[in-house]
Amino acid sequence: YLKYQINPHFLMNTLNNIHALVDIDSEDAKNKLLKLSKLLRFVLYMGPKTTVQLEEEIVFLENYIDLMRIRYIDKVEINFSYPSVIPNLNIPTLLLVPFVENAFKHGVSYRKDSLIRISMELDGDKLIFRCSNSNRRKEDEQHHGIGLENIRKRLRLLFGNDYTLSID
Repeated sequence: YLKYQINPHFLMNTLNNIHALVDIDSEDAKNKLLKLSKLLRFVLYMGPKTTVQLEEEIVFLENYIDLMRIRYIDKVEINFSYPSVIPNLNIPTLLLVPFVENAFKHGVSYRKDSLIRISMELDGDKLIFRCSNSNRRKEDEQHHGIGLENIRKRLRLLFGNDYTLSID
């Protein structure tokens, strides 16, 4: 159950954004609905699996990021890089999306320019995933989410001590 991290607020906000987009660009709204459908299908059918192909997880993240771009059109620069040739590698399902969710939730501002950088690279059989943001959280805002703690628990359950997680 630790991997089911798709935030219901994301779904609500995305549907509201697509609703607004219908009047502006109905073709784009249709495309966004298809992306949302693909995300939900992935969670429904792939979520119960222990692992997925890295390529499938990348497509999931691309669709997620594209849907988030609806909300942050001009103020957020979003960079997502990964190997041009994606190896045939399995990773735990839905392991990376909580980091990307947090980058959007805690790292962007509607008022100030913000940046989100997401990258994947391979070092032998190790996947190196980095997700950074502008950290636009208010000084007095306290974080009470469970996403990162659940990630820590999942990593311990999946890999014992054979992983590195660095959050700063």
